[in-house]
Amino acid sequence: MFTRFPRPCRRFFPIVNIRTLAVRILNSCRNRYSGFEDKVSATADRLKLSGPDRDFLYMMVKGVIVYQRYLDYAVEKASQRSVKKFESAVLNLLRVGALQALILETPLYALTNETVEAARQLKKNHAVGLINAVLRHLPDRAELKAALSHLPEKEALAIETSHPQWLIERWTRNFGAENCRQLAEFNNHYQKIYFRHNPFKVSWPNLQDILKKEGFEIAVASAGPIPFFTVDNPGDLLRSDLFSGGLFSVQDISQAQAVLLLNPQKDETVIDACAAPGGKTTLIAQMTGGKASITAYDVSPGKVELIKNEAFRLGIDFVNYGVADARTGNYAMADKILLDVPCTGTGVIARRADLRWNRTIRQLDTLIKIQRDILTNMSNFVKDGGVLVYSTCSIEPEENWENVEWFLKSNRNFSVEDARDFVPEKCCDNRGAIHILPHFQNETGGFAVRMRKQ
Repeated sequence: MFTRFPRPCRRFFPIVNIRTLAVRILNSCRNRYSGFEDKVSATADRLKLSGPDRDFLYMMVKGVIVYQRYLDYAVEKASQRSVKKFESAVLNLLRVGALQALILETPLYALTNETVEAARQLKKNHAVGLINAVLRHLPDRAELKAALSHLPEKEALAIETSHPQWLIERWTRNFGAENCRQLAEFNNHYQKIYFRHNPFKVSWPNLQDILKKEGFEIAVASAGPIPFFTVDNPGDLLRSDLFSGGLFSVQDISQAQAVLLLNPQKDETVIDACAAPGGKTTLIAQMTGGKASITAYDVSPGKVELIKNEAFRLGIDFVNYGVADARTGNYAMADKILLDVPCTGTGVIARRADLRWNRTIRQLDTLIKIQRDILTNMSNFVKDGGVLVYSTCSIEPEENWENVEWFLKSNRNFSVEDARDFVPEKCCDNRGAIHILPHFQNETGGFAVRMRKQ
């Protein structure tokens, strides 16, 4: 479960105010850390932080969010009190210190001094003695493991891997205990950032030459139809003029599979009904070379604006846009429709640190109703002989095959077409769907089914 973040270079550690900034961001987060990445970026931009300092700040904030339950357990062991009894700012200071001790393996004397100094900068002088005492009494990993061994198995796993109890119980029931452990551990792994070439701005050979001249080492992750690649310093590339200039975009390969399954062609009419933030819409545009009629919809003007901004950055000016609710809206008939529906997102927890704390079991039932309403409504706008692709970034059966089975029972003019005819077999299950479980394929998870209307 440990050493999932890249080890930072030692020059980071003397910069005490990075810890202070991290605690300030954590203190400012409401709604269980939603939007923390924007706060990190805004803080780094405002203070003009160097690349390494920016990366370290992000790692500190994200690390506390990812490992929160495990860190809180360690703090409770050291302090002999519930974390609920701590002032929120003091608790976040302790979490930052515990992260450095248990995950980043910073020497105890250094992290204690740095955290105490951060407390003083945050005007928490009254808590300096407490912070000093708790951090110096933190149990190490072996001691924590021994303590966890006395708890019920699922509770211990939820603490050790820092997941909500309900998710661990659900995954154990659906996938078995060992798969649950591997899945939870995967969610704490550092994830590579994948970049997708943009053929509208630059050819693939030319982009490779440009990146090499800029000093980046490139590894091709997927060759076609649009190349995906990684680089040795993704943070630097994301901050570069090459990115802002639209030569490439960011997208997990696993999340592109639904578009490959849709298999859009030139001269077709294509609808992306739940399109924000635009990654799949722009991939459809790239795959069809600007020769298809593409309309991207979402439920609010703000979401549609996100799609437009991404398309503009990539130089894609031929997509049509509309604000519509896919559950109830009226649309033109289309050859192909992509439904990347709202979902729990449990397949992409490794990518979205806050998501594990922002989902509840009650939300699942609400989302299933939304998904079924979207499927039912949008099926009316598929032309005879046309294709409907239903996709999620969830690994929950109720949001995936169970929804498809429910839909097919009352829509017998639709039938499933085998995904293995369109995407690599390793991404598929034996029933003909894209079904990516993160710990099996070592990618963020998801599901997609291609259905043809007779």
